[in-house]
Amino acid sequence: MSEIRYDLLHNEYIVIAPERLHRPIPQQCADTFSIQKCPFCPGNEELTPQEIFSIKNNSTWQTRVIPNLYKALQIETPFISNRDGLNEMWGGYGAHEIVIDTPKHTVKIQNMSQEEIFWWLYTLQQRYRDLRNDKKLISLQIFKNHGRNAGATQPHPHTQIIALPLMTKEQLYLFEHCQRYFHNHGRSLHEDIVHFESNSQRNLFESEHFFTYTPYASSFAFETAIIAKNMGFGECSKIQLQELAEHIRSLFYALSKELGDFPFNLLFYLPPLNENFENSSFFHEVNNIFRFYIRITPRIYTIAGFELATRSMINPVVPEMAAQLLRRWYETGS
Repeated sequence: MSEIRYDLLHNEYIVIAPERLHRPIPQQCADTFSIQKCPFCPGNEELTPQEIFSIKNNSTWQTRVIPNLYKALQIETPFISNRDGLNEMWGGYGAHEIVIDTPKHTVKIQNMSQEEIFWWLYTLQQRYRDLRNDKKLISLQIFKNHGRNAGATQPHPHTQIIALPLMTKEQLYLFEHCQRYFHNHGRSLHEDIVHFESNSQRNLFESEHFFTYTPYASSFAFETAIIAKNMGFGECSKIQLQELAEHIRSLFYALSKELGDFPFNLLFYLPPLNENFENSSFFHEVNNIFRFYIRITPRIYTIAGFELATRSMINPVVPEMAAQLLRRWYETGS
């Protein structure tokens, strides 16, 4: 039986519809991208823009960061307002970077070691810290697309970083929602979610600083989230990043056992980098109202008309069932 659930974290309504579980899943197209021509593989560094950052090991690099060759924004563009009648536009100032997660062309995140995932996280953290120093940058989004259904166009494992000189409507809405919750309850929304969900059927994995679960009103089949309990992403120690790497490794192991090589989007939800007129009402209390979290959305079903028209999702997999299936792989020691 279908249910309409309220997504407390995103302040949205989600339809849970198990009846739609048995719809055919579109077949994935095979990737035929040649390793010899892959600009992200070792030995092909001259095919990419000059690197911004890298982690080196004895034989080659572990991670590389480069400007996106097809960048949506660039630091060189002035952030200047221009009006055209009632319309207004700004120069496309910002940052658009590619993090090459690993030198291995065909590896999937579920096959990466905890140490490899740690260096990926450490690289993301270093770029987050560096971009935060540019006071004109206000918000930052880290995201990873895997598979054609998730929007990936390059099969070599990579992550994108986009930093903007403003906050989007969805970002503002999220933080204002978290602020209202804190003022009404005296606790952060994320703190209450962790407290309640740790005793629910949706709990997957809990450690000292992080909590992994299937959200009560999951938008996507087998959607999961990892919430930081008490620190910001930029402030995580290396030990805490190792702990987060273990959450990611265990989760993707379990997901891959259930779903195979599935398409997904991995999204970081992070606080504003710097203060501006849009976020001044909550910027100085962001440490009280918000905890950074990572959302993993498998894209095994397509988004259609209802979702586009209403911005509410239809999810055919009950989150409690997804958690039950995934927990089996945690319990085997992953």
